[in-house]
Amino acid sequence: MASCLFFRILARMEDKRKPTQRRDAQMNLAEILVYTDIRQLHQIANHYGCECNPHSKNDLITSLLSSLRHRLTISQEVTNLSKDETHFMLLLFLDKRTVMSLEDLLAKAGIALDGAKEQKQAEARRFVTQAMKRGWIYPIRSKAVGQYQIPLDIREPYLQAWLEKWRQEHHILELQSIDAYRDEGTALCDDIMQFLQFLQQEPVPLTAEGGMYKRHQQQLFQFLFVKEEPLLPQKWRFGYGLHFDLYPDRFSLLYDFCYYNKWIEESGGKVGLSEAGRERLEQQYEDSLYHDLIRFWIRLYKKPIPNLPMLVQLIPMLVSGGWVQQSTLTQTLLNWVKEFYYDDSFQVLTNRVCKMMVHLGLLRVGQDQEGNWLYSATYASQTWLRKYNGFAETTILLGDRNG
Repeated sequence: MASCLFFRILARMEDKRKPTQRRDAQMNLAEILVYTDIRQLHQIANHYGCECNPHSKNDLITSLLSSLRHRLTISQEVTNLSKDETHFMLLLFLDKRTVMSLEDLLAKAGIALDGAKEQKQAEARRFVTQAMKRGWIYPIRSKAVGQYQIPLDIREPYLQAWLEKWRQEHHILELQSIDAYRDEGTALCDDIMQFLQFLQQEPVPLTAEGGMYKRHQQQLFQFLFVKEEPLLPQKWRFGYGLHFDLYPDRFSLLYDFCYYNKWIEESGGKVGLSEAGRERLEQQYEDSLYHDLIRFWIRLYKKPIPNLPMLVQLIPMLVSGGWVQQSTLTQTLLNWVKEFYYDDSFQVLTNRVCKMMVHLGLLRVGQDQEGNWLYSATYASQTWLRKYNGFAETTILLGDRNG
C-alpha cells in the first residue's frame, strides 16, 4: 500500500521540475519522502542500516518506507534513546502540530536538556539534527526557511512503542481496579455558576489584602462541590494565578477564571457581579465553557510549569487502561518536572498538575486498601483532550492587584 501511494505521488510530479511542498498540508511519511532532499534520505538510510541502491531515490524511498514504520524498528529506536532524547521525543510527538519552526524544535530540545546555557544550545542543535537522521522531522521545501514537518503516521507508533516499554518496565500488565473513587467531571463549571449566584445576592467586602473575609468564604464553600477550607497564613504562596495567595487551589482557579472573563469586578473594597457576569448566568451550560476552563488553567500554569502541555497529554495516556499508583507515575514523571520556588518537583507534580487535573475532570482519583493514591483517565481526557494541543497556547499573565 505504501509503495503504491509513493508511486502515485511520484506520477503527479512528473511534469513539475521543482515541486513546492505544501506548507500547511498534513502529510504522511510516503508523501514527505518524495520531497525530501536525497542527502537526508542517505542519512536516514545509514542510521537504520537500510540496504538499497544509494544512487536511486526511488529505491531509497521504498526501502525507508518499509523500515521507518516497521514496529520492530520503532521499538528498538525507542529503547536506545537516552533519558533526554526520550523527553525530546515526547515533547515532539505529543505536540499535535505537524509543522514547526526551528525555534520551536530548539525550544523543545532546551526543555529536555539540563546543564549550562552554552552547552544546551549546542546540544539542542544536535538533538534537532539527530531527529532528522531518525526520520522524525523534514525541512519543508518552500520559500519560508526554517520550517519542518512531522509525518502524520509516525507520531502514534512511537508513542505507543514508548508506552508499551513503560508498562513492561513498571510491570503494568494487569492494571488495578478499585471500588471507591472520585470523578469531579464538570463540577468546577457548576461551581462557577454557584459563585456568580452568590455574588448576585450582594457584593462581598474584601480585606486590605484583597481577598474575601473568611466567614464569606466559608458561607460560599459550603455550596460548592468540593469543600475547601480558607487558607491559613502562609509566607510563600504565589505563581499560580493572581489570587492564588488568597484562596485555596481549586477556588483560586475558579476565581481567576471569572476575573479573567470579567464576570466579576473588584472595586471600592468589594467584589461583585459584573454585567457580563449577569449575562453569563442567563446562558445555558455548553461544553465550550468546560473546554475554555481547561485552556485557561494550562495557560495560567504554563509559566511555572513549562512541561505542563506535555504532562497533560502524557498522564492520561499512562493511566488510560485502568488505575495506576501515584508512586509509579512519579518514578517516571519527576524526571521531567522542575521545582518552583517553594514547591519541590513532587509537590508540583502531585498538587499543581495531578490534583488540578482531578478538579478539572481530566483524571479520576482513588485509594487502594493499603492507602496508596491511584489515578485513572476520564472520558474527557480520552476524547476532547486527545484532540486539543496545549503546546500552541500562549501564557496568561494576569495583572498585579496592587498596581
